[in-house]
Amino acid sequence: MKGACNQPVCGVCGWKLVKNGHTSSGRTRWRCKSCGASTTQARPDVTAKAEASLFRRWLLEEFSARQLGLAKTSFANKTAWCWQVQVPRPSVTGEVYDQVLLDGIYLAYGWCLITATNGEKIITWQWCQRENSAAYQALMNRLPAPMVVVTDGGAGIAKTLKICWPQSRIQRCLFHIRANTITDLTRNPQSPTGKALLGLANQLTRVKTPEDAGQWLSLLQDWYRVYRDYINEKTYGLEPGSRKWWWTHERVRKSYKRLERLARSGYLFTWLDPKFTGLDIQRTTSSLEGGVNAAIRRLLTAHLGLSEPHMKTAVEWLLNQKSIDPADPITWLAKHRHNTSQQQPRPATNDPIGPPQYDTAIDYNPAYQDGSLHIRKGWNKR
Repeated sequence: MKGACNQPVCGVCGWKLVKNGHTSSGRTRWRCKSCGASTTQARPDVTAKAEASLFRRWLLEEFSARQLGLAKTSFANKTAWCWQVQVPRPSVTGEVYDQVLLDGIYLAYGWCLITATNGEKIITWQWCQRENSAAYQALMNRLPAPMVVVTDGGAGIAKTLKICWPQSRIQRCLFHIRANTITDLTRNPQSPTGKALLGLANQLTRVKTPEDAGQWLSLLQDWYRVYRDYINEKTYGLEPGSRKWWWTHERVRKSYKRLERLARSGYLFTWLDPKFTGLDIQRTTSSLEGGVNAAIRRLLTAHLGLSEPHMKTAVEWLLNQKSIDPADPITWLAKHRHNTSQQQPRPATNDPIGPPQYDTAIDYNPAYQDGSLHIRKGWNKR
């Protein structure tokens, strides 16, 4: 059928078509008054938008196929092409952000996803096998250096920051610092030294002003003066082949050295620097953990059993909707529908064209009676 949508013409004779009722599915039937051919008008654009809308509601709004009025098989057949459309990435404009929050989350099939946000919206993301310097470098090379980088101190990020963004200030996530201290000391340490150090770590998230920060640093120095001999105690091995010595209170010493190193580097209270007044610099990566990462976990829990490529596509559609300039899934999918419908050419073979000349197939001859070798049809003895 050729011509405009509101004036269809016959594909056989080219005569104008007229309406001739509806099909059992409710579609308008058209009939040619010249040759009598009957057909229906196809609207691939409308069909693609309807199927894309079903896909979006199922994926992002967590509607089941039954709630959408379809059987699971019918829904899967209608939306199979949506998985083949590449999800759009946020465009990198070259804007220098006041802050960039970096964090990674480990997902199924051995994948790790590193996301970068400006505190509210996603800027870009990077898939990798694990958090390392190469993965962070691939992400940072796409963005200009921000004023402040907020990070939880994941593996490889410190090295990459010195290479890619050496001028950016660093703010370590205070929540992760406290969590690392609890990992070393437990929530209920038995020694007075451990209890005092855990109390200092708990006070980190209560610091609100530069005066509070200065007071906290003074308390850390006071703690070291009181318990310096305690954390410097050594134990010597007596058995042959064992270590000569080790720190007696290794976990307490490790926790203190972490806090001391971060305090000397200036990574604890960057967000309180007067230079960044009014910029709302974050002191934790909670907006990533509780916003993006939690949403990813909810999405994958709602759609358990996704294959590896489908899992990545589903996560990328979620990230796209939380990005600075999100693309409309229905419009994007319908626009790229034709890219998934092109048939792949059949591979060339060296098989001869035509019927076989000599082979071992059974020769069927209708003249043969019972006992002959030929293809039989129907029930036996009938």
